[in-house]
Amino acid sequence: MDSRAKLTIYGIAREAGVSPSTVSRVMTGSARVREDKRKKVEAVIRRRHFRPSAFARALSRRRTGVFGFILPDISHPYYGLVFLGAENRAAELGFSLILGNTLNDNADHVTHMETQLLDVMMDRGADGIILAGGRVQETRPIEAHLEQIRRIASRVPVVTVSGRMQRAPCWSVEQDEERAVEIAVNYLVTLGHRSIGFLGGVAGIEPSDTRRRSLRKNLDAHGLEWREEWCRYGGFTVEDGRGGMEAFLQIRNRPTAIIAFNDLNAVGAIYTARKNGLRVPEDLSIVGIDDIPLVEYVVPRITSVDLCPREQGSQAVDVMAAILRGESPRRRTVLEPRLVIRDSCRMLTPHSA
Repeated sequence: MDSRAKLTIYGIAREAGVSPSTVSRVMTGSARVREDKRKKVEAVIRRRHFRPSAFARALSRRRTGVFGFILPDISHPYYGLVFLGAENRAAELGFSLILGNTLNDNADHVTHMETQLLDVMMDRGADGIILAGGRVQETRPIEAHLEQIRRIASRVPVVTVSGRMQRAPCWSVEQDEERAVEIAVNYLVTLGHRSIGFLGGVAGIEPSDTRRRSLRKNLDAHGLEWREEWCRYGGFTVEDGRGGMEAFLQIRNRPTAIIAFNDLNAVGAIYTARKNGLRVPEDLSIVGIDDIPLVEYVVPRITSVDLCPREQGSQAVDVMAAILRGESPRRRTVLEPRLVIRDSCRMLTPHSA
């Protein structure tokens, strides 16, 4: 007889030198366990050739109907919309969400909040975890962060939004970052712009680096010049947009159009441009990305690439629900962005170009 068939929770507990309840908590992820005890239990499971995730399902079929939802900052309009989309869809399907803010925890700004929140949500018996932004967008994630996600993903499903952890077994719902910039460049080129810059974002964050690469690729495709001084990292806020535009104002030969990393950057850039005597769009065209509601109420109203944040949140919940139903949804869902034309860009005449 296969020795694995004889293994029970009590046998694992005996071999690991822990209580049966500790084994149960390790396998289901339903409560926090001391690291030394967890390692002993997992060592027995590996030695006996049991997969923790399969054994966890055998131990308990209890469901809480709750998903953990972790994001960097709920006050950021983009992530607020992602969460609203997820919350609305969860309510329709009979689930609830526990929201956690990581205070922008990432490799360059370590707050340890994501680690703590993941522990809390597993303690509360979350049926799955949705991670939006933050660590999932790092180009070089910290190995300890990856290991924690791998460990959790062996117990409950993990779905990432607006990024993916390629070295962890997660599902993802993403926007097409390259296509978003391609759409913006194509639009500006049709308006006659031949010099296009980029403002905002942070190096080492996948959306920032991808959008910057996409800009260079698409400028080249149109036979347009790439200038390093026309492409400036800075951050994700209105203030970062203001600071980025102040740097652009120091350039003698400025581009005629700028693509902002997001709409908040665009708002800050327009504010500073107008404060310094530049007219938007008469003297400078600006395109944002995200299409948050605020862009309708800025003067001028901002042309933006819609990344469908509500739909991203909604689809993340759909993926999670499908997994829990025993289905096999696609590992990666990529949404198509779309351009929303407003008032912040103008057609150039041959003379003005």
